[in-house]
Amino acid sequence: MSARRKSVLLAGGAVIVIVALAWFVRPRPSEPLVLQTGTAQHLVTVSIDSLRIGTAAIDITVTDRAGATKDHAAVRIQANLPLMGHAGQPITATATGPGHFHAASVPLMMTGQWELRLSIDEHDGLDELAVPIWVGG
Repeated sequence: MSARRKSVLLAGGAVIVIVALAWFVRPRPSEPLVLQTGTAQHLVTVSIDSLRIGTAAIDITVTDRAGATKDHAAVRIQANLPLMGHAGQPITATATGPGHFHAASVPLMMTGQWELRLSIDEHDGLDELAVPIWVGG
């Protein structure tokens, strides 16, 4: 095999490797993360728009164990970074419909293992739960 042919094959192989690497590391639009959890009284769905450093919009759906929406609940959310001893201020989520709540700006200011602590107050009892999340860069 000639030296010229070898160099053309090596260059072609290098281009293929570079294109393949670029494909796998390209930025992708992030889709919301949807997590489902519950307690003895409630089923909860948490949808987070972006798990990046900064603020995140979080939507919360609360139903009873049978799936009926909770029309008269109040939901508070607090973002905590337990390994660093950081606890954010509790934020009252705005009701957007029966059983649906929205917190527009929940601060997630560092990468790492966070915990979203949710308090669901139905005026006849308080239910609390924690949702673990990982925040990337």
